[in-house]
Amino acid sequence: MMNLKISPRRCLRKFLASKVLRKVWLIFIYAVLTIIALIYLMPFIRSIVGSFMTWEQASKYPPEWIPNPFTLENYLKLLRLKLFPRWVLNTLIYSAIIVVSNVFLTSMAGYAFARLRFPGRDMLFTALLSLLMIPGFVTLVPNYIIVYKLGLVDNILGLAILGMANISSIYLMRQYYVSLPEEIFEAARLDGCGPIKIYFYVALPLAKPALGAVAVYQFLAAWNAFLGPLVFLRTPKNFTLPLGLWFAFARTMWVEYTPIIAGSVLATMPVILIFAVFNKYLIRGIAVRAGRGA
Repeated sequence: MMNLKISPRRCLRKFLASKVLRKVWLIFIYAVLTIIALIYLMPFIRSIVGSFMTWEQASKYPPEWIPNPFTLENYLKLLRLKLFPRWVLNTLIYSAIIVVSNVFLTSMAGYAFARLRFPGRDMLFTALLSLLMIPGFVTLVPNYIIVYKLGLVDNILGLAILGMANISSIYLMRQYYVSLPEEIFEAARLDGCGPIKIYFYVALPLAKPALGAVAVYQFLAAWNAFLGPLVFLRTPKNFTLPLGLWFAFARTMWVEYTPIIAGSVLATMPVILIFAVFNKYLIRGIAVRAGRGA
């Protein structure tokens, strides 16, 4: 018979070798991820540093990383703008309308596509998803005509109407409802609940992670929107913050970039706060999008 005994020393060597290889691999992975993270963070870090520089220093090549002289003039220029608080308020109102309407409307649409049975449901959902392949600028002129006919050009509400129900959010909500066990909805039906009661008392409370993801995604998109406000808004007092910054510091022949950079840094603060607080919902949203629907 073959000797099946393995030397303890040999086992120890194998174990230590595998442990060392695992540590080396982890160090390599973390080093690569750190480099990638620094590459992605570099523009933001550069913006923070540049916001405390004069334009002469900020535009130098190769770029300098230490403000000399250190100046707060770019931020003071923002505070001197009479319309700056109004632009922040407009952006908050626009973002709030987009978030509330998307949370309510897309959750209802996703529930209907996931749990209700009606003729042409799958065909309608496929047609809806096909709209994602149409570039946004293709629908820009038709959307403008619609808003113009409604008399809502140069109005925050007219701008918000176009984004009250996002197709990606409908898809996300539908995927989440599909992932829920069918037994929950069947039990509610046996208790005498109709589709509306099931939506409000069963589906909606269970969909809090997906609703959080929709709210965060839509807030980020609305807060940073530039093309929509540029096309649909006319009066400076109705501008959102990104458009207002461009309006305040863009000249005919040149652009005063450092105050815009400072304004962008300030505008990023709420986004960073939202990301830090609701990071788990963003991850949940990515997981739901990657899931398979029925």
